[in-house]
Order: sequence, then structure tokens, then C-alpha cells
Amino acid sequence: MSPEVDRIAWPAERLGDAMEALAAGAGLSPRAVAPPLAPAIAIADRGALSRWLDQAASHLGVEAEPVQASLGEATSVVLASGPALLCLPGDGPLRFIALVGRAGRDVAVLRPDRAAVRVPAEALADLLCGTHEERLRPELASLLDSAGVAPRRRPRARRALLRERLGAVPIQGVWTLRSLPGASPRRQFAEAGLPRRAVVVVAAQVATSALLALAWWVIAEAALADRIDGGWMLAWALLLVTAVPVRLVSSWAAGIFALDAGALIKRRLLAAVLELDPDEVRHEGAGAFLGRVIESEAVESLALGAGIAGITATVSLVLGGALLAGGAGGALHVLVLAAWTGVSLLLVGRYYALRRRWTETRRAMTTDLVERMGGHRTRLAQEPAERWHDGEDQALARYAVESAALDRNQASLSALLPRGWLVVGVLGLVPAFVAGSAGTTAIAVSLAGILLAGSALQGLIGAVSNLAGAAVAWRQVAALFAAAARAEAAPAPVLRPTQGAAASTVLEAHHLVFRHGHQGEPVLRGADLRIARGDRLLLEGPSGGGKSTLCSLLGGLRAPESGLLLLHGLDRRSLGAAAWRRCVASAPQFHENHILQSTLAFNLLMGRGWPPTPADLAEADTICRELGLGELLERMPGGLMQLVGETGWQLSHGEKSRIYIARALLQGADVLLLDESFGALDPDTLGASLRAVLGRAPTVLVIAHP
Repeated sequence: MSPEVDRIAWPAERLGDAMEALAAGAGLSPRAVAPPLAPAIAIADRGALSRWLDQAASHLGVEAEPVQASLGEATSVVLASGPALLCLPGDGPLRFIALVGRAGRDVAVLRPDRAAVRVPAEALADLLCGTHEERLRPELASLLDSAGVAPRRRPRARRALLRERLGAVPIQGVWTLRSLPGASPRRQFAEAGLPRRAVVVVAAQVATSALLALAWWVIAEAALADRIDGGWMLAWALLLVTAVPVRLVSSWAAGIFALDAGALIKRRLLAAVLELDPDEVRHEGAGAFLGRVIESEAVESLALGAGIAGITATVSLVLGGALLAGGAGGALHVLVLAAWTGVSLLLVGRYYALRRRWTETRRAMTTDLVERMGGHRTRLAQEPAERWHDGEDQALARYAVESAALDRNQASLSALLPRGWLVVGVLGLVPAFVAGSAGTTAIAVSLAGILLAGSALQGLIGAVSNLAGAAVAWRQVAALFAAAARAEAAPAPVLRPTQGAAASTVLEAHHLVFRHGHQGEPVLRGADLRIARGDRLLLEGPSGGGKSTLCSLLGGLRAPESGLLLLHGLDRRSLGAAAWRRCVASAPQFHENHILQSTLAFNLLMGRGWPPTPADLAEADTICRELGLGELLERMPGGLMQLVGETGWQLSHGEKSRIYIARALLQGADVLLLDESFGALDPDTLGASLRAVLGRAPTVLVIAHP
């Protein structure tokens, strides 16, 4: 390693310091001090390194997101990833680069003494490609020699050829640091640079409105003074042409703002869904949650677009008022505009009430439809045919009435009010005409103000109407949005406990008490359990006896109301929820487990890591065949890469059960919990599946009916 790299690289034992310094330098406000990297991880285990980074970042109050790109994009990744940690490739001790961000054509990095220095981006990209470049160096040299490339052009040509050859090789060892999804929205917006983009949007809109107002003043002045000639027309045309690129800048900045803000909202909502309690989801129902998803889309599309449009319309309205104040109507004209704007906003309040009733009616229909679809087969089999559509006509009739009222109100807002202002604005010039006190210039200025204010009113009414719709949608989404902040602070990362003889007890419970919703009688009361390494346990009991509840407590999906639950002698608060679930893998009951609409490989490896390595795919294939899924893999044209789920390859009940078992086995956990996982299997398949589980899982707890 060169002396220059030695000067900027952080040793593995100081990785915690590097993360803290990088987060502080990037304005991410770390809330703690990251501990030193464990020696066992620093030596060899790169998989454990990724898990340590994830937990250490959560401990600091930030997120470490692995970068997914190819080595052919190494330069652009280096320029765009900051703040980020780069793990230098090689077989020696792990070393890291603390990348702050872009600095012109270079990047800024933090040295181990926390001083920032500039480094060429190409140099860091070459470091990421280092081991591959060594392997390809003889081939590239021979190719450059045969092509007769001049010595002074060889470095650039070699770099271009290398990037081309490495275009399909994934980058490994680059993690971007950013705020947690549950952090303050203001902080996340500032981190994404959205305030700066909003300023660009407003400034460009002010310039556009000023240019358009000036253009209309020029043409009105020329027409009223009867001086329309080539010079005036040229000035008018130049002003309009100049406004075009300015408006393009405004639209471009507004689009980028909306995309980035929408990504932040989606990220927070996804994090919020993952933080919801299973009982909370079950209590509300799938239909109600689908309704919330629909409303979240409305919040994003309406609020972001309306916010930008509202800002630009307000700017144009203020400029229009300023023109009216300097025109023939004077202050009286401005008061008329203010009164008309106030009336328009009052009518938007009526629109809000109608939109709220319409949304509640639509959401009720969505909830009812989804619940009916979920129980469709049961209804066909058990409900009389004459009752299949009870209530549907009445619900549709209510929806039609609410939609008609909303459409009428929206039409009056968008059509009558802006056009009505043009009439009122022109009438405001009548006193000046009658008195004969206004000159042509003043009248031209007033006309420009009337036109600009009319255009601004139309945009403002549309924006405020959309904001009203977003406010209605927000009433349904606010609780879900706030759930992202429930994420508990992760503890300092710890090594996975060693499996020595002194630590034979893997999982133990003392006096556990749990009740659903913290109401009613406890489902579990005073439950005690001890699971040692190597145990193969079968838990039987009647329905409703609390078997699945105990399984969810042991798997970390629920927290007990009271009592003590320990994994390798540590409680969940000490280990952290993510670390707990890595050590205890669970395959819940069939109705609580799902095949996602994606590839079979993703469904199998979603608890292990993505994208998968060739070794991951090979192990997934082996486990599937051990579980008797070999014939399924042979039938599917894409094998492990075959799309499955609702619109993909359809799987039987037994095939899904075995995929759930394989998914749990592939997590490589210390304890495997299987809840009713063998109930849908025939005796021969059950025997093969049980042998596969017992041969691979170090410790197993199987829950079954007697």
C-alpha cells in the first residue's frame, strides 16, 4: 500500500472512530460513540463486518446502506456516495477510507487525525478496483502494446479498458451513511439538500413571472400608445424567449425536488410499516392498510406538487399585486384582488369538507372490497348466492353522490373564480377611465397585473385544492408516518456469543407474561423455558393455548409484558432487535407467512442478505432439494430466478411450507423455531424435510398440534 494511502486509511480497530467522525462531519449528529471493531471481525469475517457496521450505525443514530453498483461505475460511485465508508480490497488487515463528499472534481476524505484532505476521485476508484486490476494488468498491457497506444495516453486507455471489463463485477465494501428513516423530517430534508433546491425553484419562478409581466407591459404599452412597430415587437419577443430557459430551470428544479422528497417519504413509510406491531396490523385488517397505502400516494403526489405550485403561484400573485399598485387602479385595485383571493380560499374550505367525505366513503369501499376478496372462497361455499352482493349498490350510490358534489365544487373553483377575476379586474379600471386620470403606461401596467394575477389565481386555487386533498389524506397516514420514530436505539454492537461448553444454554425464559393489546386475560402467565444448544424440542398443545404467542416472543417479534427473556445470557435490549432475530430464525404459521411477488431466490434469501453471492444461491439450491423441492426447481424455467407469487409461478400449500422452512434454515441462526411448518406435508415429504432440518439446524423448536 502506498504511503499516500497509509496516510488517509483508517485501521480496522478505529472503524468506530471513523464512523463517528464521518457522521459528525456530515451533520448527521451522532448520538453516541461507536465501540472499536472486534478483532475477530477485523481479521477475516466480512459478513460479520457488514452486520457490525449495520448495528454500529444504528447505535450512532444513523444508517449504513451498502452501495449496489458495478466496478465500472467506481468513479461515479466515489463522487456521489459521500458521506461513506470504503473498505479497501486486499488480503491483508482491513483498512477503511472515510469519504466526506465531493469537492469539485476531487473528493474530501477524513484522515485518522480527523483532518480533511482532497483526493482525486479516480485514485479512490482505482483502489476499489485494485485486486481486479492486478489480475488483468498483463492482458491489458498486451492489448495496449498490440494497439500501439502512445505511452502518455496509456494510463487513460488502461483505466477505460479496466472499467469496461469490470462493468459487471459488483462493488463490495462501500457503505453510505445517512439519517435513520425515523429521524426528524426537517433533518432529512436538509441532509438531502431540498431547501437549496426549493430556493432555486422560487428564484427561477420569480424571474419567470417578472419576465412575463414585463413582456405583457411592453405589448400593452405599445398597443395603447399606438406605437406597435418592429422595435416593440422585438422587445416583447425577446422577453418571452428569455422566459423559456428560466421556466425550464424552474421545472427541472421542481421535478428533482419532488423526486427526492418523494423518495424520503416512501423510505419513512416503509420503515414505519416494519415498526408496526403484528397485533396492530391484525386488528386493523388488510383492507384498512391498503386504504392507508392509497392515501400515502395521495399525500406524496398532491402535497409535493401542490407545495411547489403554491409557492410559485403565490410569488406570481404578489408580483401581480405590485403591478396593480403601480397601475391605474392603485391601492383600491390591490384591495379588490385581496378580497377576491380571500373569497377563493373560503370556497376551498368547502372543497376540503367535500373531499373529506368523499375520501372516507372511498376508503370504506376499499376496506370492504379487500376483506370480501380475502374471504371470497368462504362466501361462495357458505353464504347464499342472493346475499353475495348485499350493500354493494348502496355503497356505490353513496360514492356517486359524494363524487358528483366534489366535481361540481372543483369545477366552480378551477373555472369560475379565475375567469371571474379577469372581469372584476377590468371593471376596477372603469373609475380611472371615467375620470380620465390614467395614462397609457399606468393602464398597461394594470393590464399586465390583471393577467398575471389571473394566471396566479388559477395556479393558487389548484395548489390549495390539492393541499386540501393532501390534508385529508394525511389524516389517514399521520399515525403510520409517526410509527417510523418507534425504532429503538440499537445497543453497542457485540460479537455473536461463542459456542463454548460454558455457554450451553442458548435461550431461556423466566416468568413470561403476555396479553394481546394489554387487555383481557394473559395468553401466557409465568411461562418458563430453557433451550440448550443441540436440543430438538417438540411443543404440543390445544388451539388457543399460547404456543404461537410463545414462538413470537422467543423469535423477537413481540415483547413480553413482564418476565425475563435471555439469548446467550443477554436480553433483547442488550443485543438489539436485529441481532436477536439474526440468532433466532422463525417460520411463523402459514397465515402469518408470505411468498412475496419476486424471484424464488429472493423469497429464500431475504433473511440472509441481498444481492446474493454464488455461494448463497448454491446453498439455497441444495437446501431446496433436501426438502424435496428438486422437482419444482426442474419444472420452473427460471429455476431459482423464476418469479413466484400472485402473478408468477403458483405454488401449492406444501411447497410454500417448505420454502418457509428453507428461508429460516438459510438464515444460519443459532435457534430455529418452526410453527406448524409440517402440517401440510405428506408422511414421506415430512420425513425428508425433518431430516433436512435436524441435519442443518443446531437447535430446533417445533410447534405442532397433538
